[in-house]
Amino acid sequence: MTTPVKVEKEADLEKLISDYGPSKYLDIVRAMQWARHLRRQEEFRNIPMAELIDRALFDVVSGKVKVPEIEESVKADQLIEDRLASKRSDEPRKPRPERPVKEAA
Repeated sequence: MTTPVKVEKEADLEKLISDYGPSKYLDIVRAMQWARHLRRQEEFRNIPMAELIDRALFDVVSGKVKVPEIEESVKADQLIEDRLASKRSDEPRKPRPERPVKEAA
């Protein structure tokens, strides 16, 4: 069941999007980047992604979060991903030696 506050926020978001300027498609991409950034935050890990997308879209469209902040967060997230990727071993695993098969007696 949706709460009245959620319905009101959804209506506000829909109005903001419909009245938004020509950059709305680029800003939707930015909102998705912002949602992925929020997902990395400890406080947002238990929130469903659909809610994070709504929140991020509202933040971007309403001007609460600015483009430079999104770009910096994307760069920081990419650095984290690069560090994690470099820690992973690039070498393939060595196959286990075959064990001798016991013959049935």
